[in-house]
Amino acid sequence: MDKFLQEIVKKAGRAVLKKFGEEGVHYAKSARAWDVVTKSDLLSEEIIVSAIRKKYPEHGIIAEERGSIKEESEYVWVIDPIDGTFNYSRGVPAFGVMACIVRDSVVQASAINLPATNEFFFAKAGKGAYRNGKRIHCSSAKVLQTTVGTGSTSVSKRAARFLDTLMKNNKSGHMMLSSFASMANNACYTAAGKRDWMVAVNGSIWDFAPAYLMLKEAGCKVTDTKGKPWKFGTLEMVAANPKLHTQLLKLTKNV
Repeated sequence: MDKFLQEIVKKAGRAVLKKFGEEGVHYAKSARAWDVVTKSDLLSEEIIVSAIRKKYPEHGIIAEERGSIKEESEYVWVIDPIDGTFNYSRGVPAFGVMACIVRDSVVQASAINLPATNEFFFAKAGKGAYRNGKRIHCSSAKVLQTTVGTGSTSVSKRAARFLDTLMKNNKSGHMMLSSFASMANNACYTAAGKRDWMVAVNGSIWDFAPAYLMLKEAGCKVTDTKGKPWKFGTLEMVAANPKLHTQLLKLTKNV
């Protein structure tokens, strides 16, 4: 099942990369600038969903564009066909195909493909996280004031509260926050230690579930904004090495 997960996510990644830079928005789901769909979103999801339904017809599926199928099943596949669609539609190479396998509400394996940069990430519960086959680990930074974080940078009320708190506590002026406008990139680069921490308070289950295991298996402590261990269905996330995580919770507890 793990091999199959990797194969279908790689296949979908190849398909969307072929069309990258050639197509714009197919339709908008809301008035929010980033809430858009391209034809490649639909193509990627069709590739993944059709393969799962053929090989594992008894399994459930939660997919961004077509919704849920047999969600109460023992095994459920959670799919984000293109995370960072806004970037994709504008020709920005920060997007990814994400999917994970969930058994009885516990994420078992996760695959995230960043095809524009030829980076494939895979995590298996209890077995570690990998980038292109090599083990990855989260940042070992110890002092929050000198770190570079990532995560939600939209102007939602919760994100704005966190940004306000972060700025007030950035006494050294050396802390930095940036976002790739893609949970796939945010999570993978935090897992690989290219960013020191991630705080995300906006999104859907297909954003958070694949990201969770990648971060956890890379050595991050992953919780909600109050410090409770992240569990399937939680739509917020604080991830960092244990030392930084403790410092971050002081800034997220009132978000």
